[in-house]
Amino acid sequence: MKTHSFLFYNTLKYKVGLSLSISIFFFFFIIFFLPFGVDNYNPNHQYTFDFFLEIFYFFVPLLAFSLLNELILRPIVFKEATFKKIILWSIWTLFLLSTIIFVTYNFLGNWHNFTLSSYLEFLIQVPVVLLFPIVGAFFFFRFRSLQHQIEHILTTKEKVLDKNLLIEFRGQGSKDQIILSLVNFLYGKSQDNYVELYYLENEQLKIFLIRSPLSKLSKSINNSVIVRCHRSYMVNLLQVTAVKGGNNEISLNIDHFDATIPVSKSYQDSTLENLHKIKNFE
Repeated sequence: MKTHSFLFYNTLKYKVGLSLSISIFFFFFIIFFLPFGVDNYNPNHQYTFDFFLEIFYFFVPLLAFSLLNELILRPIVFKEATFKKIILWSIWTLFLLSTIIFVTYNFLGNWHNFTLSSYLEFLIQVPVVLLFPIVGAFFFFRFRSLQHQIEHILTTKEKVLDKNLLIEFRGQGSKDQIILSLVNFLYGKSQDNYVELYYLENEQLKIFLIRSPLSKLSKSINNSVIVRCHRSYMVNLLQVTAVKGGNNEISLNIDHFDATIPVSKSYQDSTLENLHKIKNFE
């Protein structure tokens, strides 16, 4: 995946949010489920102020090391976030924090001992717990990142292109062609071996049917503003006024047109990347 899909991953808000999510989640997990013998396996365990205070002592080092891991260590290891690096870093984070929890349990709680078997038990059980806040925080921030694109009005960057640039759409027949200005072309929709070209003429919506597979036609245009965004659609990004949706399902609003253009998952990264290039799109 393109790194721009994970821009949120390197933000301070995400790093602090992730650290707080991990620490708070584990704090309440201990309180409610009393795992790893924190109640000394007492069937008559009672919640007291001293117990809550002692559990809070576990919250502090977990938060501190999580912040150090995200704010100091991670920028040293890598600067650009890719899917592979995120997975590897998450594995390292689970290992590190499981170790911190194990050490904290022995020093503060004295509920375990420094044996290899006890340590291995923590390395197996604790990551299962911490995986929930890590995955939850990741998808929450990714969803929020895409949410900023919902109903987000886009404005064209002035320096991009000449809007009156003429684009030639050529089909398989010698006379099967049409030349449209970039400012008037809206989008193309595949219909078997034909493509319906939607464009404006005197502010009226027109359709021109051209005999050509969409894949071949979109490649022949050779213009980064007109991109294929779906198996059955290509779109003029200059005409996009809003992006709707979230996670892996987004669609594009087209100027002068009520319908929305779907963007499939396989074309999502390239479509959004080109939008970043030609639009004031965050």
